[in-house]
Amino acid sequence: MNFTPYLLLLTLAAQLGVAKQSFAQQAVKNTIDIEQAREFTFEDLGGERVRRLTGNVILKQQDVLLYCDSALLFADSKLAKAYGNVRIVQEGKLNGTCRYLEYNGSTKDAVLRQQVYLTDGEMNLTTEELFYNAQSKIARYQQGAVTRNAEATLKSLRGTYDSNTKQFYYRTRVSLDHRDFKLTADTLLYNNLSERADFVGPTNIKTDRSKTYTEGGWYKSKTKEFYLNKNGRIAVDSQQFIKADTIYFDESKELGYCRGNVQLIDTVEKSEIRGGYSRFNRKAGWNLVYEYPLLINFGEKDTLYLTADTIYQYKDKNEKSVMRAWHLPVIQQADLLVHCDSLSYVEADSMFRLFTLPIIWSGGFQITSEFKEIYTKGKAFDRMEMYRESFMVKQEDSLHYSQIKGKDVTAYFSGQQISRMDVKGNGESIYYVEDEPGQGFMGANKIESSNITIWLEDNRPVDIRFYVKPVAVMTPIDKVDPVTFRLKGFNWQGERLTQVQFRMAEALSCSPEQGWYAELYPQKKSTEETSTVVPAVEIPKAK
Repeated sequence: MNFTPYLLLLTLAAQLGVAKQSFAQQAVKNTIDIEQAREFTFEDLGGERVRRLTGNVILKQQDVLLYCDSALLFADSKLAKAYGNVRIVQEGKLNGTCRYLEYNGSTKDAVLRQQVYLTDGEMNLTTEELFYNAQSKIARYQQGAVTRNAEATLKSLRGTYDSNTKQFYYRTRVSLDHRDFKLTADTLLYNNLSERADFVGPTNIKTDRSKTYTEGGWYKSKTKEFYLNKNGRIAVDSQQFIKADTIYFDESKELGYCRGNVQLIDTVEKSEIRGGYSRFNRKAGWNLVYEYPLLINFGEKDTLYLTADTIYQYKDKNEKSVMRAWHLPVIQQADLLVHCDSLSYVEADSMFRLFTLPIIWSGGFQITSEFKEIYTKGKAFDRMEMYRESFMVKQEDSLHYSQIKGKDVTAYFSGQQISRMDVKGNGESIYYVEDEPGQGFMGANKIESSNITIWLEDNRPVDIRFYVKPVAVMTPIDKVDPVTFRLKGFNWQGERLTQVQFRMAEALSCSPEQGWYAELYPQKKSTEETSTVVPAVEIPKAK
């Protein structure tokens, strides 16, 4: 028997059955069912058969329920129009009310109009027109809306809400009033589940104490963490300013970090720190900066610059500021240069302590000792104490060096120049004497005395006094061998001076001034500078 025709008929029947089943499923899928209505009538509107439903109307399509006072159900177009006390529910996704609604069963598009109210159980949205697709579970508005939850109220002209991910996408004239801050932006993403706001584009955040600007990043209201990664700027109390390529802060723990082009400014302390990376703990009161850090103190006429591998600032038990710098820090103020292995500054006694082979260059003098302390008055150097093997050298020309040596030395500053030096114990000096200024040296005076006091003007001795049986020998210049006419321990470090100058220039180049805060807080321009200024404080430019 030939079964081929029979098999063909079975196959055709099966295919027709599948097609019929698929069509039926599609029909069921697009059908809007009437669950309840007190009255309904049939009408003909524009050639289309329409059912008019009134009285506690309930319509259903799969998981979408429509409640209203009355409705029109268009059989051919699969369209429903609902009027009066309208409510649309999609279990676990959407619960909305309005005065009028149109629902398309084929596309599952709904348009809600007039006194629209939308909630997912945690947030509430009100607007006058809302578009919602029951298949994608995405709602959008284009004529302005207000969104509220337990913590905040947010307004925007346009927006999109994905009920699958609980993600809001707010656009155009976005403003958020939170219990802790106020935010304005052009674009903002917010997720109700994670309580995370993502900043997309220019964003301003204000609190009682701070103002923040960013063009990218996020904020988590649950953990109170924020992360700024594009043009992030923070101003605290209009006195402290922070900028970096990346800023992270955990508000609950009061700690965070800044990375890339870091700039920290304190207009009260009249100081600024720049660098490549900074870690800080606001509660404990410490800040650590490295990667070409540069501390700038602009409280005096001559700005003080300090650089090192690492700069660490913290508060002592008496809430006084302490600063430590290592490895091989450099201080520059006017023509004063300081170099050592490490140093500290303590606000309580207004003192710099220089450790391990400290060296200072000032007014042509090279000053060395085993240990140094520099006392400040206000923000300026006041006096310097040098302990053990103190040695001062001044290069007069390529061959001749004036020298002062003693056990301990105290140097006093006037401006940024040394105006007086007191040599205490085992004092020795060699200084070259000019017949007339600019006419060359007439001789060299070598003096030994237990104690010596030297007064200087414009970095040159104008008066020298010796105590306790001084011994002085004047040698004519033609009898002076400049190579051997030197005190024991003489060590001119010209190459080290060049290296220190390069190190400071490198720090200034790697950490330039950015002048960003004027954009947030416009101030009057300095009459002498066109660079940005904070009130009464000139911000130095990189040299």
